[in-house]
Amino acid sequence: MSIAQIWQKNCWLVFEYSVRTLLLRKASWAGTLAFAACLAILFPFAFGTELIQKAEIRHGAFWAINEFVVALSVARLFSVESEGGMLEYFLSTQAHRSALLFGKIFYIVLYLLSVQVPLLLMWVVFYNVPGSVVVSLGTRIVPLLLLFNLGTGTIGALLACVTARSTARDILMPLLFYPLQMSVLLAAVSLATLSDPNVVMLAGTSEQSWWTVMLGVPVVFLALGVLLSDVLFQE
Repeated sequence: MSIAQIWQKNCWLVFEYSVRTLLLRKASWAGTLAFAACLAILFPFAFGTELIQKAEIRHGAFWAINEFVVALSVARLFSVESEGGMLEYFLSTQAHRSALLFGKIFYIVLYLLSVQVPLLLMWVVFYNVPGSVVVSLGTRIVPLLLLFNLGTGTIGALLACVTARSTARDILMPLLFYPLQMSVLLAAVSLATLSDPNVVMLAGTSEQSWWTVMLGVPVVFLALGVLLSDVLFQE
């Protein structure tokens, strides 16, 4: 078996185990979705029904809710595996560390997407999103969400490894996560806003530059993950 095949097998094993763990512990996914639903309902009350009809506020509210859901999910990134001890088993074998990291990132991208699709439907209903906006977003919302999840997943996975043995991890990880996450969040909000025909206040930066940010962040952090994978998982 070649090195590439071994790497793919290790990556798939981590992904498969994470999915099986999620299926066994459905409450974790259902709780995250319930949290997203509560935020989707509460945000209109906070802004008011008139203000929420403005396109800029409407898009910003969706991505703010999405950011809360992402932060909650990333905070739990390795917690379930540490309880079951399977991650320690993978690390005790000769598995490629970068494959473990990629498997976990791939899992978190799809996990977030499984929550974001129902959240998107709730956003359309609760925020009375016009049909023209839904059509204009249809061709780019999935690529946006995938790139957003890939960027946040790589950042979160690396920070989870870095802070795994740290004291006060629950406080330290958000402090490190949010500053790195802001560029991805701003890019996603700007690209979604630029695609809405009802937007009055357009972003000052060009659309191409925001796509560069969305593509650049995963590339940079994935590269760092590969280069530092052995160091990150040495404990």
